[in-house]
Amino acid sequence: MAEDIRMDSHKLIYHPETVARWLKGENIYPVEIEISPSGTCNHRCVFCAVDYIGYQPAFLDKEVLLRDISHMGKKGLKSVICSGEGEPLLNKDMPDIANGIKSCGVDVAMSTNGVLFTKEKITECLGAFSWVRYSIASMEPDSYNKIQQGKTDDLEKVKENLSEAVRFKRDKNLTTTLGVQCLLLPDNAGQLPHMAGTLREIGVDYLTVKPYSQHLHSKNKFEIDYEEMLDLEKQLREYATDDFAVYFRASTMKKMHHEKCYRQCYGLPFMTHIDAKGNVWPCVAHIGTEEMCYGNIYDQPFEQIWEGSRRQEINGLLNQMDINKVCREACRLDEINKYLDELKHPGLHVNFI
Repeated sequence: MAEDIRMDSHKLIYHPETVARWLKGENIYPVEIEISPSGTCNHRCVFCAVDYIGYQPAFLDKEVLLRDISHMGKKGLKSVICSGEGEPLLNKDMPDIANGIKSCGVDVAMSTNGVLFTKEKITECLGAFSWVRYSIASMEPDSYNKIQQGKTDDLEKVKENLSEAVRFKRDKNLTTTLGVQCLLLPDNAGQLPHMAGTLREIGVDYLTVKPYSQHLHSKNKFEIDYEEMLDLEKQLREYATDDFAVYFRASTMKKMHHEKCYRQCYGLPFMTHIDAKGNVWPCVAHIGTEEMCYGNIYDQPFEQIWEGSRRQEINGLLNQMDINKVCREACRLDEINKYLDELKHPGLHVNFI
């Protein structure tokens, strides 16, 4: 499973035709988009990157969204991640959105805190997802409640829902990958071995442990020395089996507080973000900065936004910025940018393969 998911790397190498068109200067469409079905959330996680937006009760309209997904699929879109500013399942149409995206021939996945992914919702849409990733800070109630700040019985609900998802997946012989993501913090570091053991018993496919990446606008501020926590990897690996993988993202942790080796974000054409109000953004780092908004899918079809002059102007501005000052550390596009930078600036003797 580790080689298939490439958790600490990137998968752009599997889209050589799109990369080749980009290298020629063509206006490619995103391979992946992230959408925010909901702008609000039932948790107030201490690590939330977009707390500055204010958890606004906005919800993407499924008809408008699916209209654009259908067209984008014909232009090169391969996948949609339902995640973003809030909890996706607070959008009452989330099952229809997931099934609708899948029916467009586009892969769909979801990140969720899992509280609302009940048996009913699992039955309605689990089969549509390529993967579902649960965000869980701990399997110990006190720590979980302190970090995720939901209702006091939320962790028990999450455990029940995880078990139900595993059961349903097995009964229906689904290929959906069920994983748990844990953000490594000083408050939960010592509990991760217990967490790995519990998740293995429940029957999920993997646990991934990643570092906190500070958003420039977030109200939450953390200074974490991950060098002190790298020994956790060895402890967690002991829980891995053929059926349960552990991804401890040590290479990403080691990149924290280091300057990027590239000078601009080349990955922007390959991935974009649509928020709960329908605004289209270059990436999560710029949500809420109005001058960086490409447009809104309620005002224009995505095709017009993507091919319009405003997007080109904004990307021109982004290319002039110091990415070490305006971008998050170890962002999702980091490995993609390294790869594209190398293609843009090859070394000597590249024909001697």
